[in-house]
Amino acid sequence: MLEECEELSIHDLARRLGRVSSVTVRRDVSELAAKGLLQRTHGRVCRPGRVESTQFEGGHSIHDQVGDVDAIVLPPIEGRGAETLRGMARRRQIPFLAESSPQDGGVYIGPDNFTVGRELGNRAGRALSGKIEAACVLLVSLERLPNTRSRCDGFIKGFSETFKGSVRSWRVDGRGSFRIALSACLDAFAAHPDINVAFGVNDHSILAALEASETRGIDDVQGFVVGGEGGSLFDVLQTNGKLRACAALFPEIVGILAVDVLAAALRGQAMPREVRTPHAVLTPENLNEYYRREPSGWTLMSETERRLLPSWHVMPEAGPKRVIGFVPHYPAHDWYRNMIRAMRMRTEALGYELRIAAPQAGIARELQSLRRLIARAAAARIQPGETILLNAGEISLMLADELSVIHDVTVVTNALDVMERLQGRADLKVILTSGEYQAKQHCLVGPSVGALFETLRVDKAFLSVDGITARFGLSSTDERLALAARRFVDASRETLVLADHSVMGIDANHRIVPTRAVAEVITDSGSLPADRHALTATGTRVTVADEEESGRDFSSTWLAGTPP
Repeated sequence: MLEECEELSIHDLARRLGRVSSVTVRRDVSELAAKGLLQRTHGRVCRPGRVESTQFEGGHSIHDQVGDVDAIVLPPIEGRGAETLRGMARRRQIPFLAESSPQDGGVYIGPDNFTVGRELGNRAGRALSGKIEAACVLLVSLERLPNTRSRCDGFIKGFSETFKGSVRSWRVDGRGSFRIALSACLDAFAAHPDINVAFGVNDHSILAALEASETRGIDDVQGFVVGGEGGSLFDVLQTNGKLRACAALFPEIVGILAVDVLAAALRGQAMPREVRTPHAVLTPENLNEYYRREPSGWTLMSETERRLLPSWHVMPEAGPKRVIGFVPHYPAHDWYRNMIRAMRMRTEALGYELRIAAPQAGIARELQSLRRLIARAAAARIQPGETILLNAGEISLMLADELSVIHDVTVVTNALDVMERLQGRADLKVILTSGEYQAKQHCLVGPSVGALFETLRVDKAFLSVDGITARFGLSSTDERLALAARRFVDASRETLVLADHSVMGIDANHRIVPTRAVAEVITDSGSLPADRHALTATGTRVTVADEEESGRDFSSTWLAGTPP
């Protein structure tokens, strides 16, 4: 089958094989993938080597950085590192679109999720009224994201408004994973076999719910979903019978609108307050009015695209090629594959470049940039004639680089990297502590590190740490590094901590000293205000190295269909 079609969904395979459940097909596909006989790509199957994990259609690859883009689109990336990229956009004052979910400093682009869920719920309630006496609704959510929570809230409210009968509901968290959602739904159907309505906040959620109902032998479940992320769901909608409707969010349209809004901003137009993208409720009866089934999959029809897009167009631009960055957290996911394809075509038509970067690459690059700013701010505190201490760490090494413009300074360090970086500088004196060599950090540790300080007092200690909070103080993931840093603090008249936002508000395992022993913390604007305030309350001075005012004006709102 794959020789013939190149790529198929799990549902395609089950339908073609006949009388075989999706559960069985998924199990067999996992075994074949483990043997290298086929390749899986988020709900779809293809021949080995056909899809590279870092490439998209046309050979375009994931870039290793986004630091030099002119504008950026960020999805709701999670974790502490996500604020790194948002902070980069704010600091550089470049146009920034927050895709799918609102984000601090960005212009939201996406649907009104509550309204979408409520509209679908209204349709579901009307469709099932008179066909079932009581509705037992399973809601498969993704609780950590506000946009998906809103879809759930909207659906159950809309359903309750129109369904003529009693309504009970249960909510499970699929956590964005088919496997986890399937397990949660299996438990839900086992505990409540009378569930007869299932709602999913995205494609994986509803597909997991329907597969769970099939596994449990519950045949009368009616499915509804917000998504339409890729072809697998439309296959099910067209042929399954259990999936009754999908509130499609059109990733193709979102991608085109994102490029057009950023292109307009790069040409001097004001960024809007938000960009509302279109949606439509698709059913087996009207699916072919929006999408066309081709051998390669489902494609949004050109007339539908024209109907959903605004009536204005951004024209190609001559001159230097502008770069729009996009950082999808799941680049191979159907939603982002479709969005990237549309963005690629639109940027090429406008004479722009689309740069796709993995979140980790963008975060690492921006953290390096912020750490260099912190090191530069720290160097400004060093005066000629002073003796300073540097421990091991990336920011310490950057601070050593900054010493190139400072003369007549004595540097005491236990870090061999710092010593090597400063070698050959006739205007600097470098003293290496004693101690036992620790290969992982390329530095000296142990009790003998402190022997030097029995006869030496230094002016300032600049410390790189793994964590800092007002409650626990400075901390390190390594006990011996913590001991060495504590001796540095004891030997110094003043201690300054170099802490980017990835370590602010974090407690590592081993305490170095309490915060009251620190004169100043130099951080960046990605650190949380609450963490900075808590440190200030202990008497520690906090400096934000990259702080600057933003002059952007978010003074208008743009809905799809009207010009920005």
